[in-house]
Amino acid sequence: MTVIHQPSGRTIRLSSSHKLFGQDRETVDEAWPGDVIGLVGHDSFRIGDTLTEDKSIRYDEIPRFPPEVFTFIANPTPSDAKKFRAGLEQLLQEGVVQSITLRAGITTSTLLAAVGTLQFEVVQWRLQAEYGAESRLDVSPWSLMKWLAPADPAQKLPDPSLFLVPSGVAFGADKLDQTVALFPSEWTMRYFAEKNPAVRLHDLPLEQTKP
Repeated sequence: MTVIHQPSGRTIRLSSSHKLFGQDRETVDEAWPGDVIGLVGHDSFRIGDTLTEDKSIRYDEIPRFPPEVFTFIANPTPSDAKKFRAGLEQLLQEGVVQSITLRAGITTSTLLAAVGTLQFEVVQWRLQAEYGAESRLDVSPWSLMKWLAPADPAQKLPDPSLFLVPSGVAFGADKLDQTVALFPSEWTMRYFAEKNPAVRLHDLPLEQTKP
């Protein structure tokens, strides 16, 4: 079967398909609504992607929710560095948690953002169970994250180095390279908003923000 992968626009042949039930799998050439099918060898697929024979069909992206907890994840075993990087990259591609790339000079560890701490536990368990890589979680100083956008849509977002910023605030980017601000408290967030009127703070990624 040949389908269109909507996010990329590529035409893909669905070969090497398997029917899944628990831990059992079997090669399958025909499937019906309700069957769970695994497609091997397609690393471009992401959760929520649409595969269709009709170019006009496209489902909305699965909603992303504002993160409420943050932690740094690091590899405590240098000999496992390759397995750790491969496993973490795969989990981030799946969307198990969000990752934030902080501005240069803050830390070399990866900052994870999630709605609840259970998501961090899932990441650690899967890294160990599926990749044989141990991991360590380190506390972060932030409790709030906002996506930034210019108050005037006709203008570009100023460089974060030009903002008036209270102590403890940090800046970074999400997987789509959209600028985010991390705040240690509600007070620092309100202070930032008051002192930087050219910037608007959003609870959701900008592609989901409604006018």
